[in-house]
Amino acid sequence: MTIAITPLAAIDALEIQRQASQRLQLGIERTMSLDEAAELARGPGEAWTIRHRDRVVACIGLRETFPGRQAVAWAILAEGLGAAHLAVTRFARARIAASPLRRIEAIVRAETPAECTWARLVGLQAAHVLRCFGALSETHVLFERLRED
Repeated sequence: MTIAITPLAAIDALEIQRQASQRLQLGIERTMSLDEAAELARGPGEAWTIRHRDRVVACIGLRETFPGRQAVAWAILAEGLGAAHLAVTRFARARIAASPLRRIEAIVRAETPAECTWARLVGLQAAHVLRCFGALSETHVLFERLRED
């Protein structure tokens, strides 16, 4: 399998054909602008593009909310991720495991089992249920990874 992993270029986040379930963010349908994508690529934190056969299949990263201490894990997964799913998941899990940050978190929709499963697969643990959360007042789950020092 031909997988290429490179630092995120802003255009990658616009080029990816997002999975239908990822078109909503906390209940709001939105499209990322080039400026937002450039900011995501710049950081603080890390951002990666994963290509399979020259097609962008994932953009993932750790957006530092408190630089050097804490981050939000994020992922944009492409329709038809298919055969690249395992490689993408393993890479995301390795980046989270290797991160020196004390806290990494992600909020996912409870009613979308694939989101909860993927959060677990990348090394995060369910911590709290957030009821009536986001623009549509849906139930979400806060996942986290804490590094005890």
